[in-house]
Amino acid sequence: MNFKLEPGDIFAVRGHWLTMWLVTHLLQPYINRTHFGILWHERPDGDFVIIESIARGLSIGLLSWYKDYEKTFYRVNCPADLRHEAPDALVEWGRASYDYLLILKLAAGAVVAFFKILIKERKIRKLRAEDFPYIENSSLICTEAPDVAYDAVGVNIIPLGVVPIPSAFRQAEIEGRIFTE
Repeated sequence: MNFKLEPGDIFAVRGHWLTMWLVTHLLQPYINRTHFGILWHERPDGDFVIIESIARGLSIGLLSWYKDYEKTFYRVNCPADLRHEAPDALVEWGRASYDYLLILKLAAGAVVAFFKILIKERKIRKLRAEDFPYIENSSLICTEAPDVAYDAVGVNIIPLGVVPIPSAFRQAEIEGRIFTE
């Protein structure tokens, strides 16, 4: 690992096989991670308390729960004090529920986007995050959690108005807004 993990670093793991298939076959740029969360603080035993959005909604857990998963860690390209404040800003979301409606909107948006691309570009291509309609609400999917945490401290990992899906994080890496271990 090229950097020591700190509060505010983002972790990403491979998800369910269906989610993995959808992300790798329908979206660009390519990324092989589908579940994202943020490191909150380090415990005396070296484990990290994490904040993530899971089926029950915004939840607090331990990074060690993912010990058997292949993980990628990202650091946001911003001052350290903002990185350390971001998880605290996410806590202010309280008991945000999981955004199941966004999942349905993404599915419908993909169909519409494919038709728009076919008409406009006269071809079928993989979708980019900016091809989807997006409006932030009070519920979160896992990829929204780290993004809204940083938005709250004035750092945009994903441009405002662009849905924070896994490929959007890869695009942020390509553009230098985040970097990997």
